[in-house]
Amino acid sequence: MSDFQDALQQRLARNAELAEQRRRAEDEMDRARQQQAEEKIRAEHAQRQAQMRRHEELVEALAERAQALKASDPEHFVVRLGWTESREEYIAKISTRKLQPARSLLIELDQSDDEVLARWHSDLGNSLELWRLLEVEPPLLEELLLQMADQAMWRELERPPAFPRQGNHDEEHRAQQQG
Repeated sequence: MSDFQDALQQRLARNAELAEQRRRAEDEMDRARQQQAEEKIRAEHAQRQAQMRRHEELVEALAERAQALKASDPEHFVVRLGWTESREEYIAKISTRKLQPARSLLIELDQSDDEVLARWHSDLGNSLELWRLLEVEPPLLEELLLQMADQAMWRELERPPAFPRQGNHDEEHRAQQQG
């Protein structure tokens, strides 16, 4: 029986050793999962902070440029700016008066939904574009307002203008700065 007892003790010792290895591996997996969860929380927080900064930057740029458009020609451009009651969305509505074709541009900067919505409503039709907050830079908003003001362009159109693309505008902006 002694061989059996020795073999049994070896097997039981091996089982205990394997159980300890399994416990250590599970502990390591738990630590790795915890680190991943913490990293995810940090990344989400950093993303949220970047969205909040971009929202503030876009609100400031939109308000400044919309007011400049209104001041440049108050007889032809009506500008309404403001926050929603929840203060999560900043809305700008720019309309024409005495210009043909009649048109309005609505821009909504929505911090809670991480969206920038732009909508043309005009005698030539309507169109809508939606971007993520971090995809939009102030020059894109500026381009929208320049489109609103470009009477010669509107006279030639059969439908609302295409929405500017961030990448294309960045390249044009760099070319203008260099040239």
